[in-house]
Amino acid sequence: MLTVFFTASYAGKSDYQSEYDAVLKALRGFRLNLIGTEVGNYQEFLPEKLRARLKTEPKLLHYEAIRHGIAIADAVVMEVSQEDFQLGHEATMAVDAKKPTLCLSVREDWSQKIKHEYFFGAKYQPGEVAGVIQDFLVRVREMSRAKRFNLFVYPHQMEYLEQTAKTEGVSVAQYLRKLINTDKQLKGE
Repeated sequence: MLTVFFTASYAGKSDYQSEYDAVLKALRGFRLNLIGTEVGNYQEFLPEKLRARLKTEPKLLHYEAIRHGIAIADAVVMEVSQEDFQLGHEATMAVDAKKPTLCLSVREDWSQKIKHEYFFGAKYQPGEVAGVIQDFLVRVREMSRAKRFNLFVYPHQMEYLEQTAKTEGVSVAQYLRKLINTDKQLKGE
């Protein structure tokens, strides 16, 4: 069963709570383990010793619980109608950790501006959000079934791949996936 971490902007609660509730209701309609700030259980997954150590620092405890929740999740869903620096940071943490991340907004489809293999965005209407989430969960399951294959290359090709990957700060496999994704984007796929 998939574990999904769900969060939204605290600053946006007064304007967007009904949207947060619609996303939460839709998520609860799927068979998955749901954790997150709007669920209310996100601090329970933080190791006991760390929770005790940060007891007197509630803001840091909140941050560490979110960071840990993202780390243990298979995927992340964020309601980002209220633009928020912290949510942007959390989205970056999630995609850097290779967690498929869906950013939902009633105002804007962020995937039109941000291109990353683990980033998904959608502009939605609260009554239609379950379908958007279902499509995302299908993609998450597809991504978790990555295929392995052997590839034979000439030594000069391997040297090029290794050097370029090192320059980009990624593994050879990650660089090859990036090349494929870039090619697909150029072809409009």
